Amino acid sequence: MQRINLWPNPDFVPSGFHTSGSGKDLAEYMSAGRFTNTSPDYIDLPFASCELGAEYVCCFNISATVAVKNIAIWSGSGSWKPQAQTVGMQTIRFVPAAADTRLGVPPGMTIDSLIVELADTFDETSGGGSQSASAETPCRSAKAPVMA
Repeated sequence: MQRINLWPNPDFVPSGFHTSGSGKDLAEYMSAGRFTNTSPDYIDLPFASCELGAEYVCCFNISATVAVKNIAIWSGSGSWKPQAQTVGMQTIRFVPAAADTRLGVPPGMTIDSLIVELADTFDETSGGGSQSASAETPCRSAKAPVMA
């Protein structure tokens, strides 16, 4: 099964996809392959390609944080958080309930290596079912939209 990253700009290239659901230009928060929220509010990174009811896995690396709020995925009235809010690879499993599914990055947090993929393909290649990425998990270093 082919792994496909549903996040359209995993390298956080300022000239790539960079508009939030509210129309905010996110390019000013992207630099050197990272996304850093320097605003006083959450910044939402929308997952427009997720099918309602399907299970997904979101992997990302928190490369720096002074955030006092949690990074989380929101969809409708539901939310999902990683087990930790600390520097390192994090994984969130979620099932979108609405078309507004998004990763909310809190003020003071920097992330990179964002991957959103179907849980089936993640589980098949990583041993699956895990709530956190391991060193063997392709989420650690994959940055291309299509993963082998």
